[in-house]
Amino acid sequence: MRMCSVAAAAISAQSRSAAACLLHLAMPAIQRGPWARHGPHSEPRGHFRQRRQPHVMLRPSAAAAADQQQQPDWSIAVAGGKQAHQRPDVHVVLVHPQIPQNAGNVSRTCAAVNVGLHLVGPCGFELDSKKLKRAGLDYWPAVCVDVHPSLEAFLQFYEQQPGPKQLVGYSKFAQHHYAAEGLYPGNTATWLMFGAETTGLPEEAHHAATHMAKIPMSERYVRSLNLATSVGIGVMEVLRQKDGAVLPEDMGQ
Repeated sequence: MRMCSVAAAAISAQSRSAAACLLHLAMPAIQRGPWARHGPHSEPRGHFRQRRQPHVMLRPSAAAAADQQQQPDWSIAVAGGKQAHQRPDVHVVLVHPQIPQNAGNVSRTCAAVNVGLHLVGPCGFELDSKKLKRAGLDYWPAVCVDVHPSLEAFLQFYEQQPGPKQLVGYSKFAQHHYAAEGLYPGNTATWLMFGAETTGLPEEAHHAATHMAKIPMSERYVRSLNLATSVGIGVMEVLRQKDGAVLPEDMGQ
C-alpha cells in the first residue's frame, strides 16, 4: 500500500509539473490577447480585413484613344467644306436632331453618296460633341455640312437656292409612299427633310414641304424607324429614281 501511494504522488507531481510548463508557454499569447495571431498591431480575431487589390494597368479603349487624339476645338461647322464631288441635286436636312450618334451615322451615309447634310437647330447636343464625331468616324472631312440656327433660317436659305427644287418631308403621318415613281424628278433638286427622333417634323415643316412622304411599316410593335435608317432608305430611293440602277464605278465616281 505504501508503494502505491508513493507512485500515485509521483504521477500527480509530474502532471502538475507538465501543466505548469504548458501554462508557462501559453502565458505570452494570453497576455498579448486576441491579437496574438496577427501581431500586436493587427485587428482582433473575427475582423475581416479588406484585401488590397493588385494594381492593374488597363489599356485605354478605342473610344478613349479617339478622344485623346481629338482636337479640343473640333466643330462640325468646320468638319467639311463645299467639296467638288458633292452632287447639287440631293440634300439631307435634319430638323432638331436629338441624338449625336444618329447624326454621325447620317453623315457617314452622306459621305458615301456625295450628298450634302444640313443640320437645323436647336439640336439636342453640342456641335463639337465627342459622340457626334465618333459616330461619323473619320468621314467628317468628306461631308459637306451646313448648320442653320433655326427652321426659319433654313427655309430662308432653301428659298434662295436657284433652279427647280422640292422639299420632301418624311413622316409616318404622310399619305404618299416614299418610293412612288416620279416623286423625285431628275431635273429637280431634292431636299429630304427629317424631324427629331422623339417628335418628328414640326408643324411649320409640314406646311413648308412640297411633298410629304411615308416609309411603310407595321406599328404593332414599333412606334417609328431609327432616324439614320430612315435617311438611308430615303436617300437610296432618290438616287435610284434619279440615276437608275447604276453602280458608282459605271458613273466614273
